[in-house]
Amino acid sequence: MNKKVYKLAIIPYEDKGDLMNKRGDVGISTNTIIIAIVGIIVLLLVVTFFTGGMATIINKIRGVFGGGTAGYDVDLAKANCQAYCERAKLLDTNDAKKGSTFCTQKFDIVKTAGSNPVPIGCEEGPISINCLGVSCS
Repeated sequence: MNKKVYKLAIIPYEDKGDLMNKRGDVGISTNTIIIAIVGIIVLLLVVTFFTGGMATIINKIRGVFGGGTAGYDVDLAKANCQAYCERAKLLDTNDAKKGSTFCTQKFDIVKTAGSNPVPIGCEEGPISINCLGVSCS
């Protein structure tokens, strides 16, 4: 009997392309994702601009950051005036009290809805803080 013996040789095989796919290739690159996000933002801005919504958005942004024309909250003005009153009471002379922040500070208060803010002092309505021992007039 003639037996043939075959030897199996194991040859190491490295397919570097396969290793890259398993290790580093995620599918979509980061640059593609960033470009897609920027494109969507630009598209939304263009659509908003042409539908007339840009003016509304700009007015809302101005309302948040440009609080100068919005007027002053009456409750906040009262709290500030109360603090100014306590500081004015500590002053020595009547002239110093008349020149204190309690007597000189004005707050832009909106008296009626839709009207422009009006400068109002601590002793005037609707703030009306009565500071005992301090006379502004």
